[in-house]
Amino acid sequence: MAKRKLKKKYKVVFWLLALIIIFTGGYLVISKTALKDNFLNKTNAPNKDNETKENESYPKTYKASLIATGDGLLHNAVYLDAYDKATNTFDFKPQLQFVKDIISKYDIAYYNQETVFGKPEGELLTRFPADSVNIAGYVSYPYFNSPSAFGDDMVDIGFNLVSLASNHSADCTNLTDKCVTDSYNFWQNKDIVFAGFKPTPETDSSENYIIAEANGITYTLLNYTTSLNGLNGYNSSKLINEFDEEQVKKDIEAVRDKVDVLIVAMHWHTGAEYSFEVTEENRKIATFLANNGVDLVLGTYSHCLQPFEWIDDTLVYYSLGNFISNQGDLIDNIGYKGIVGVLATLDITKTVQKDGTSSIKIDNLGADLTYTYNNNHHDYRVIPFSKMSAEYNPDYLKIYEQYKEVFTSLDKNINIVPVNTGI
Repeated sequence: MAKRKLKKKYKVVFWLLALIIIFTGGYLVISKTALKDNFLNKTNAPNKDNETKENESYPKTYKASLIATGDGLLHNAVYLDAYDKATNTFDFKPQLQFVKDIISKYDIAYYNQETVFGKPEGELLTRFPADSVNIAGYVSYPYFNSPSAFGDDMVDIGFNLVSLASNHSADCTNLTDKCVTDSYNFWQNKDIVFAGFKPTPETDSSENYIIAEANGITYTLLNYTTSLNGLNGYNSSKLINEFDEEQVKKDIEAVRDKVDVLIVAMHWHTGAEYSFEVTEENRKIATFLANNGVDLVLGTYSHCLQPFEWIDDTLVYYSLGNFISNQGDLIDNIGYKGIVGVLATLDITKTVQKDGTSSIKIDNLGADLTYTYNNNHHDYRVIPFSKMSAEYNPDYLKIYEQYKEVFTSLDKNINIVPVNTGI
């Protein structure tokens, strides 16, 4: 009996061990299989990022809006109007109040700063002390040096794309070499894109550019002048970008593939001032720029409006006129040429295909003509014709029609903002 019980006991133990082995082995098998499956699931599962990319909708489109205007030409009457003698400060905001709400709507807002912002110190104070028509250190034609507060107020209302190279850029160099450097340093401290000046004479302009982005569209600005009013020999003139085909081509090649949109601001000093006509010299330069891949050319110098046109896929504004100046009173027999400008607008659309290729389209061209008003050299105001009235000029309706015709003489495919009729 004892042996049977022992055998029976052994049998029970045997079967218990067998069951343990079976279950344990099965668990191990199941566990290994589960781990293997889990590993395979992790390694073979589609990447969520890739899956998202595959499911993205193509083509993708990005859009940015641009507004452009002409010269900030600060005659002494303009900056005297903004001057507060008690505090020795300038406030140009009242002069800009009618355009502020327009400029602020655009992603990219361009103007040409015709005159430099040299600090009023040293030789400038000695040569130009305060008198009845000047503030110490600042000066009007022919040696323009302007208060940088104008630049502050222009940036504050939304301008973020500024060209600096003009025929007046070197005016101050026969008094002090600091003017261009001071002006460069002023703009360098702003969160904007600017071009036309270099930090040192040795700087290669092909390495001196700023790239920015608006709504997924990258862009940059190059800027040149064709004249320095005969002041090319001064040291500071080496800090200013003068137009030279070989150098410009090098500059374009250096940046063309780095941006979606390449803009060139041209201060072309060919042909007569205050002429509505496009010169063959300027059209030749524009064609050169178009052939080298520039998307948009913004022209200034003539101090009055000139028309725009397309050269293949390149949009060219030959002259955006003056944004603000005192030329309506300074010069006889030019009518309103020096005080009628424009706020030209357009859309930039970038289309990206699934294979990564992209294209740029410029369209939806528009324009709001502007008028620089003053009341006997006071209360200067830049007024869009969409806000004009007889209070500022009783002939404003006729002026609008004349300059609308000038601006659209080469291409009618643009939406000109209607003039305010008061109705």
